[in-house]
Amino acid sequence: MSPRTAPLSAALLTTAQLPAGYVKTVLRNEPPTHSDHPGCVAALNGLESSRSTRPGAVEARVTFAQSQSGPFLQQVLRRLPGTGARQDLEQAVDELSDCAGFSIGWSDGTTGMERVVPHGSAGIGDVSWHATVTATTRTFTVQETLVLAVVRRTLIVLSDAGSPTAPDRPRTLALARTAASRIP
Repeated sequence: MSPRTAPLSAALLTTAQLPAGYVKTVLRNEPPTHSDHPGCVAALNGLESSRSTRPGAVEARVTFAQSQSGPFLQQVLRRLPGTGARQDLEQAVDELSDCAGFSIGWSDGTTGMERVVPHGSAGIGDVSWHATVTATTRTFTVQETLVLAVVRRTLIVLSDAGSPTAPDRPRTLALARTAASRIP
């Protein structure tokens, strides 16, 4: 861990802030690789799966699970120079607000559908937004509450996912408020 990453890593949620039963885990990172709306997939992958390519970005992330089948909670913290955190949130919201339904596919041939239902501001941090994201294939459905919030120069990406439905949204928003309160 670099000295630049240490403060963000220390600000990540821990099991002490989560509902009982969550443990730290590592999930396989296999986001969709193609879609009939590539901007939607790129926006979601850019928030949740990929590391920031912005110069000067510092990132920390953690994932928790209650069991092998979920629910799963992922948190990404990105400290960005200048107004980069706010710009990243605004770009994501602009893109994801037009993702009512789109196809997704993986390199192994699996296909499905994904949809984003925006809920607007979450009332967290300097600026925030949240949505319900549902991905369905022939064999599974995963639903998540995705919360984006900016606290000063840090973008918080919180994804609370379950199958077939996400955990209660008020719980997710409470966790996002806790996450925002921990930003140095």
